[in-house]
Amino acid sequence: MKSISILKNIYFLVLITGFSINLTAQDQPNIVILMADDIGVGDIGFYHKQRTGKEPLVPTPNIDALIANGMRFSDAHSPSSLCAPTRYSMMTGNYAYRNTNSPWGVWSPLRNDGITDDFTTLSRIAKTGGYTTAFFGKWGLGGVWNGAPEDYSKTEGGAQKFGFDYSIELPQGIQNKPYVYYENGKWMKLKTDSELVHIPFEQTEYDEGNRNRGRDGIGDSNWNPSLAGPILANKAVNYIEQQGKNSAKNPFFMYYCSQAVHVPHSPSESLDGKKIKGSTPGNHGDMIAELDAQVGMMIKALKKTGAYKNTLFVFTSDNGGLNHDKALKDAGHDSSNGFAGKKASIYEGGHRVPFVAVWPGKITENSESHVPIIGQDMVATLSAIVNVPIDDSKVLDSANLLPIFQQQSTEPLHKYLMHRSQDVQGPFHAIREGNFKLIMIVNSKKNLEGLKAIELYNLKDNIQEKKNKNLINEPGQAERIQEMQKTYLDLLNNGGTTLF
Repeated sequence: MKSISILKNIYFLVLITGFSINLTAQDQPNIVILMADDIGVGDIGFYHKQRTGKEPLVPTPNIDALIANGMRFSDAHSPSSLCAPTRYSMMTGNYAYRNTNSPWGVWSPLRNDGITDDFTTLSRIAKTGGYTTAFFGKWGLGGVWNGAPEDYSKTEGGAQKFGFDYSIELPQGIQNKPYVYYENGKWMKLKTDSELVHIPFEQTEYDEGNRNRGRDGIGDSNWNPSLAGPILANKAVNYIEQQGKNSAKNPFFMYYCSQAVHVPHSPSESLDGKKIKGSTPGNHGDMIAELDAQVGMMIKALKKTGAYKNTLFVFTSDNGGLNHDKALKDAGHDSSNGFAGKKASIYEGGHRVPFVAVWPGKITENSESHVPIIGQDMVATLSAIVNVPIDDSKVLDSANLLPIFQQQSTEPLHKYLMHRSQDVQGPFHAIREGNFKLIMIVNSKKNLEGLKAIELYNLKDNIQEKKNKNLINEPGQAERIQEMQKTYLDLLNNGGTTLF
């Protein structure tokens, strides 16, 4: 094992050295990662038209432009089919099951994130590499309020804890308390007369079905979820305009976690001069339009400052799409783009997501990669770009995408893809090796007792995971099933890497 680790380190250094021939200290790129909330592949106009041959019900011209100007990945996955565990993985480069504090994600705003000072994180890598760092949007990794529950005016956790130089943070997005914006850890009042009060359920703008889910709670008295997109996007644009002018000497790293398109679906009236509310057949579609406008605003700001030509811009999602807007569905919209399942599902629709990378002059326009990747691969990729090596004994599930971006390789990076789901019929677990995906069910999310293999699919000829092609009872697959389940248990229990 030691010799393998040495070889991996040599390979990593070769990749960095090879790439740095074309990348001097003066032209290190700015890096923007935009992670949408609950966007499926089919929510993007380009993919809808590709699948159906028809114009999209919800046009996404700005995201489509990213696809035209960069590389799209046909086999990209979120680290989880739900947002909280994905946010841990995106920050650390490890699957959430490695977080012994909260292996299914941090769902409470007061929960400890389980990320200590010795963890590798996106922000710490960028800071070490000399980058100015910023975070915008939904945090979703717990928090620390020393004054809680009486005083929520200042948070000691969140983005500031991880070394982001600047942050505008919604601890739980627009979906849960505290309904407060924090700028650099301090309460950012929505209006001069704002007070911290108990926000009633009606003010959250959730539908009636969420009344009994504890959605009311502490927040800014002027809370209005439809303001979130404009607030976050305009703050991000201001940041880009400030940093972009000096980025040739001092590059910046920005991690933007949009509130769109998570419920409650409360679209803004307009954004960037474009009508948003009522512009599509349903509120869900309006939120997709709002997300697209946010993307457009950032690209416009990068171009305005001249920083665009030396910026790596990555667009992806924290999990699959929603597929629950009846008006959109009836009109032919499919967030999952033909894949089985949706957000929270173990099936491909739960975690197969859009992933687009744009880097002018470095990534070929309108290119496509079929290499399976995961959103958390941005940790190792960032490490390679800023020439800050990571410890592969601590970062076990993140692969460097630079050879893929540069079209220097089409070899697979992940020996195994791991999936977990808290679907109402689960919990479900899955492991993918090559084209084969084994789905298992367990009695409880607290342990793996009773783990049972129930479905096996060859995604090469059954990407839709059709049940009539379930290979679980095929005699010729018995050994494969046994070995894949054993591998899954070994990885969870013994902590090995999922990479080649």
